[in-house]
Amino acid sequence: MKYVLRVFDTRGLVQTIRIDGESLAGASALAQARGLRVISVRADAARKRAGAAWRSLPGAKFDVDLFARELAALLDAGVGVIDALRTLGWNERREASAKIYRDLLRQLEEGHPLSAALERSGRAFPVVLIACIKASEQTGGLADSLKRYSRNSATLKALRSRVVSAAIYPMVLLVVGAAVVLFLLAFVVPRFAALLEHSGRELPLMSRWLMAWGALVHEHGAGLATGSAVALSGVILALRRKAVRDWIADRILAMPGIGQHFRIYRQSQFFRTCAMLVDGGIPVVQAFELARGLISRANRDALALAMKDVRNGGKISDAFRNCGLANAITYRLLTVAEKTGSLGPVLDKIAAFQEAHVSRAIDLLARLIEPLMMILIGVVIGGIVVLMYMPIFELASSIQ
Repeated sequence: MKYVLRVFDTRGLVQTIRIDGESLAGASALAQARGLRVISVRADAARKRAGAAWRSLPGAKFDVDLFARELAALLDAGVGVIDALRTLGWNERREASAKIYRDLLRQLEEGHPLSAALERSGRAFPVVLIACIKASEQTGGLADSLKRYSRNSATLKALRSRVVSAAIYPMVLLVVGAAVVLFLLAFVVPRFAALLEHSGRELPLMSRWLMAWGALVHEHGAGLATGSAVALSGVILALRRKAVRDWIADRILAMPGIGQHFRIYRQSQFFRTCAMLVDGGIPVVQAFELARGLISRANRDALALAMKDVRNGGKISDAFRNCGLANAITYRLLTVAEKTGSLGPVLDKIAAFQEAHVSRAIDLLARLIEPLMMILIGVVIGGIVVLMYMPIFELASSIQ
């Protein structure tokens, strides 16, 4: 498999090369054997190339994670911030991203700190990254903050990918099942109806309903297809709006069983990000406020009450428990953090416990949903086939 590596060559210049390797580590080892210093490594599979083509579009989003990884690698190598940004800008092929680098360089050359330059770049950079960089400017260790942000982002992406992957197979089953049902209704059922209408026998009620649905789909197939396409486009456009996504998230949280697991999934992202911010030197209350967008709206209200209690001198553990943001394990770990002063590592442990809970729930739901989807699709398709053949069986029995 091919991998794309951003490296320092023997002259100290940044180059992009491609290497065949069995893994990311193997590709890095091959580059180092050539005397190159590796900055970043990524897969060059077909899907990655397709994703790169999509990101090259004018409205493509700036890759913040890649920016943080490569900037951290350049700073670790002893390159200054301005020279590092200039190097990354030279190697950027997308004009929109190159413009962001030019704007950052202009802000830095005018004397603004990096955090202020990122803030002035519109919405290209998340507030969490800006807060990490602002804290590192006061305490030192900008490269460490960037690497901490990259690790946190990779962990969150891995968890999200697992959730998405668990939903892919049921969705594929649902789409294939729907396509088979539409094919039966649009092409097969009308032909059976034409064959049976001359038999002179009255069809069973369910079979008559099936034939009616088949005739409707067959006669108005183009209109139904157009309406489905318009509805799908409307759904996609609606999902781009944050208010719609929040409404869907609230509905999922209200579902019995699944809602509880979804709430824990979002809380794990919240605690993981707070741990990264606290380790970066950001005060705990500010860290909670910065990460509040990762939890549901109901939990945001509870977090506001908890933060009010903390500002008034209350303990974090008691405030979180009283507002329903901490179960028994989370409460116990927070009390330990208050005694030892190691809040960042404790928040990481809380996130790890919650991520393990989500992983177990995903495995269980996958084992349950997949066979249930198979049974449902089998019953629907089998029911259509049985209803089509029932009149033929009755006709055959009458002839005998």
